[in-house]
Amino acid sequence: MTNFKINLLFGVVAVAIHHHLLERANIPILSASIFPPTVTDFTRNIRYIGSRTPGVEHFQNVFYAEEPTGQRRFAPPVPVSPPKGSIIDASKPGAWCPQGVGDILPFTSQVNNISENCLSLRIARPSGVQRDAKLPVAVWIHGGGHALGSASDILYTPDGLVRAAAAAGKPLIYVGINYRLGIFGFATSKAMIETKQTNAGLRDQRVALQWVQDHIEVFGGDPDRVTAIGQSVGASDIGLHLTSFNGSRNVPFQQAMMMSGAPGVNFNSDPVFVANNTVAIARQVGCAKNEDGQSIETLECLRAVPADLLINVTVNEARKARPPFGEGYFYPTIDNDYLNGRPSQLMRTGKFVKNIPIVASWVTNDGAWYASPQTSTDEDVLGSFGLWLHGFSRSTKEKLLQLYPVEDFNHMVRQNYDGGISPQYYRAAQMSRDIWFTCPVLDFSWQYAQTGGLNASRIWLYEHNATRFTPVFEAMGVPMWRVAHLSDIPYVFNNPHLEGGADNSLDQLALSETVSKAIVGFVHEGRPGGEGAGMQKWSSAYPTMRDGQRSSESASRLSIQVIGGPLGLSEVAIDRDGDVGVMTAAQQALAWEKLFGRCDFINSPQMRDEAGV
Repeated sequence: MTNFKINLLFGVVAVAIHHHLLERANIPILSASIFPPTVTDFTRNIRYIGSRTPGVEHFQNVFYAEEPTGQRRFAPPVPVSPPKGSIIDASKPGAWCPQGVGDILPFTSQVNNISENCLSLRIARPSGVQRDAKLPVAVWIHGGGHALGSASDILYTPDGLVRAAAAAGKPLIYVGINYRLGIFGFATSKAMIETKQTNAGLRDQRVALQWVQDHIEVFGGDPDRVTAIGQSVGASDIGLHLTSFNGSRNVPFQQAMMMSGAPGVNFNSDPVFVANNTVAIARQVGCAKNEDGQSIETLECLRAVPADLLINVTVNEARKARPPFGEGYFYPTIDNDYLNGRPSQLMRTGKFVKNIPIVASWVTNDGAWYASPQTSTDEDVLGSFGLWLHGFSRSTKEKLLQLYPVEDFNHMVRQNYDGGISPQYYRAAQMSRDIWFTCPVLDFSWQYAQTGGLNASRIWLYEHNATRFTPVFEAMGVPMWRVAHLSDIPYVFNNPHLEGGADNSLDQLALSETVSKAIVGFVHEGRPGGEGAGMQKWSSAYPTMRDGQRSSESASRLSIQVIGGPLGLSEVAIDRDGDVGVMTAAQQALAWEKLFGRCDFINSPQMRDEAGV
């Protein structure tokens, strides 16, 4: 037995004796908080030793799969099975999955501890939860373009969410997932497709979610009340799980919340591009043994390459091709197994898992950092997404420019604040937002209801229009980002102590608590909002949908919750043919986005075919 296990065992025994003596002397057990929280899985005879923060118990670095090294590198994850009698140190964060090290953004963690042995969970629960509590579970799938991120990032600190839920009388269990990224998670080749060793990152997520189904009960959770919550590619991945195996297998969650993302949100799902990138890396590390580099020999060679070398070469190539972080160099692709077709086509043919209530959303300026601040011409605008979506025809590009006339964005220029920013920048940012986030979200949610996914009354939409990052963006020299991508995360997590000089003012903390409690309402009751959250229960996204509309390619009416900004918290209903002159201020603000006409084209067969989504 290791020294760690011996010390833990003595510690646990000491706690038990201490409690027993106090109880016999009729003395209240006030000092329990100085001892680490302990969870025992009696069926498997496993004990987890965690840590505490005020009001929250944490269990970190809880492995759900074996170390994916050697022959397990790139392969589907193997569920972990600790030996009986194991005492697991769950008191500290584990390693992040392989990615570039160093700083990312001022309000995120510095990456300095990476390892292939990273397939772990971060679990948090309110203090004092009993084993039989049967609390609903929120499972977080982080974003990061399949290139970076971890459940341990300080941006995803779960304390505020857990405490807000408990304070509202709706306690929950939180689980964050680490999954393989980059080449380790999404490499592909002919040999890998033939041997079904593809989309490892997606398979990691699924095994992690299955671990929750199988084991969360010992932490006081209810495996039948699991809500998967993802942001950006994490949200997109949730959609891909729903379309996995053509919808023929149930998913290990009962509800979904998709923040700034939907299936195929960013990239072509055809495997050719990613396969070529895999071959390029194989050549650099000396593993391309034949002309095409897609053989089983190449795969076996890549498995033997030292991790440090493979990480360094891959990160350098990815960041050179997709600056600054290498997002979209490796990502989920069609493999004729986990993913059997383009996501938008699978949705239109009903090949997805049904009956999953969905909250979906986007952020007002989600596309802000995808456009260069130097954008000043039509060509610059089109170039803002050219690295990722390079298959657009001339007619598609011309149509996009027509749908987003530059004069629509003149009013956004703030010369005394943003500097010499052209209206073309804001035009590019809005176009990028709609192509990558807003329109895919609208398409996915509408098609899910259209093709029998579930009753339309169980789909909700919101637009997030507040940020706590304004002072950070000012310090970074990018005030034009405004309510940028990631802005919604601190509100959902109700994070009271954001890093990097972010806005932790009382007004922002109050809004964060309100938003967080609205999401807790969804996790607890299957519908977001609620009286206790400072807002009414939300109305469904498609309030007028009837059976007779099921041939429609898009909605004629939307109900959207708008969160934050000058209009505060409001429910806004807009019609395709609404008269701007008789609209409320909130309706006019949404009408300015021209969601119906713009998304009609972005979600059209022509553009979907050219984007490959």
